[in-house]
Amino acid sequence: MISIKRAIIFGSIPAAVLLMIILLSAFYVKEIYTQIDIQAPNERVWHILTNFTNFHEWNPFMDRARGEIRQGAIVTIHLQPINTQGMTIDPTLTKVEPNHELRWLGRFAGIPRLFDGEHILTIESIGNNHNLTHFIQREVYRGVLVPFYAFQLDTSYRPAFEAMNHALKMKSERTNG
Repeated sequence: MISIKRAIIFGSIPAAVLLMIILLSAFYVKEIYTQIDIQAPNERVWHILTNFTNFHEWNPFMDRARGEIRQGAIVTIHLQPINTQGMTIDPTLTKVEPNHELRWLGRFAGIPRLFDGEHILTIESIGNNHNLTHFIQREVYRGVLVPFYAFQLDTSYRPAFEAMNHALKMKSERTNG
């Protein structure tokens, strides 16, 4: 027969370990970072990125999007990562700096620190050449569930970011934008 003292000690160890795992994973951060140079002015790249109506024409990753481009607005974006089922998200735009940066924050089930994704699209001029743009697309993931999806983020989302970057380059470099 096991004593009450032993039961409490051995019962509390797994609970403490589980609590520690949950607390540590709540602060887990995973980032995907991609970039590409585009031979087009910042303004053209920005126009293409913020023209949600035409995403289906060129964007293999975010194939549908709608909403107003203004800080604080909630937008709807359909994601189609490589080799996965698509999903629709409703993130909040957290930064809109025309011709430079667009950011949004999405949360799984609206619960902070469960699975947060902050998506950041940055447009920068290269040197004094206003017809050459450096585009950075990255996402910072935080939350308890992120460690369980880290592999999928690398194998499905990173290639989707790269595909979108390449498609944006091709669309932007066309003379009519």
